[in-house]
Amino acid sequence: MSQSSHTLSAEPVQYTLFTRVFGGIDSPELKKKLESSLKDLVAPIERIFLNDAAATAAIERACVPQKAASFVSFSSDPVHMKRWELSADIRVIKPNLPGRPGIVEANLQSLTRDFGACVAIPLLYGSDFLNRYPELLDDFWKFDNNLFPLLMIGIPPWAPLKMVKEGRAARARILGEMEALYRRIDQYQRGVPVDFCADMSDVSSAPFERNKVYEREGWSFAERGTGDFAILWGQNANTHPVLFWFLAYVYSTPSLLDRLREEIAPDVHLSEASLPEITSMDLPALSMNCQLLKACIFETYRMVNEPTSIRYVARPITIDDGEFKHELKPSMFVSAPHALINQDPTVFAHPEEFDPDRFLEIDPDSGKLMARYGRLRPWGTGVSMCKGRTFAEKEIVSLGAAIICLWDIAPASGTWELPDMIPGTGVKSPVKDIRVVITRRSL
Repeated sequence: MSQSSHTLSAEPVQYTLFTRVFGGIDSPELKKKLESSLKDLVAPIERIFLNDAAATAAIERACVPQKAASFVSFSSDPVHMKRWELSADIRVIKPNLPGRPGIVEANLQSLTRDFGACVAIPLLYGSDFLNRYPELLDDFWKFDNNLFPLLMIGIPPWAPLKMVKEGRAARARILGEMEALYRRIDQYQRGVPVDFCADMSDVSSAPFERNKVYEREGWSFAERGTGDFAILWGQNANTHPVLFWFLAYVYSTPSLLDRLREEIAPDVHLSEASLPEITSMDLPALSMNCQLLKACIFETYRMVNEPTSIRYVARPITIDDGEFKHELKPSMFVSAPHALINQDPTVFAHPEEFDPDRFLEIDPDSGKLMARYGRLRPWGTGVSMCKGRTFAEKEIVSLGAAIICLWDIAPASGTWELPDMIPGTGVKSPVKDIRVVITRRSL
């Protein structure tokens, strides 16, 4: 999969996804537009999400410590809840009163993935987009969980299935809102009145740069919305389910939470109040110094990620595979499911166990423990490797560290029992949510 894109190309696969899954209308004109635009459309995304300094700056703008302090609001009134709490079936066990810390029950998967989305989406498309579209998160997960996997395996969009019908309706609403967003982006960029007087001041540079490319190549606003729906999906569909699993493993693994809190403490400073607040978070230091934290993320990838690289053979090539040789001919497709080795005991000992220490190695130069990916390939391989991997990892580091520092999370049943998993669209899904009890950490 590391061969040149002139030999093993991802473009036919990307176009199929664009039209089959994300709602693009297949035509020779659209295919030509995508071919002539793709490189220039990807560049603005890479500048934010692959560049280390830019990704760090974006996360720092998200005000993670303040948002994490409101992970739950201890309110049963939707009017007073945070956006990410609305889908989590919050139940207040004890209200939060002076001298009497509150307790709530919640569904951990729903709470965590919507929390992550509410942090990430405004960093790319601005706060107005998320605020103007109250159903965005529900529609997004309905599309991701219900429609995406069915279309990927070839179920026709007209299939008389409830999941398909509801998923298509959710996709249609998302596409309509993405189209409207790009009309506003274009208006703001041209200096004309913006629909609804929408505040576009916190939209990142990437959509504006992409809009210039769309305009240059003659993309309609509907096509622009479809093009960026794929970006919206890529930004949110895998990272936030991983954050859920990361927290589930960290809080359910004996002694691991205490080890992580000790490691994180020098880089996430807390107030001295009985219920602490984060007074500062050094994200570059977290990424550099907290190797156990990173190892926990790597181990979560190993347990739940399902990356697959698919390539179209554009030129004949011979692949040496030990004693075997594989002759790949033009027009063939090659698929590499990278997760197959993740449960292979000859690669990862006791693969059924969550053991982050397996990714820690002594660095020969510094003598310090360092988290290494080793043979893990959570982002795919080659030139079409995930474009958001740097941002995604930093997002999980920051959100995970903030929640770990501020919140105690325990199973509502009294005993941690992680649910079975089913295939997802890149990350495994639990067969059911995890009901948890959440309280503020006390020092």
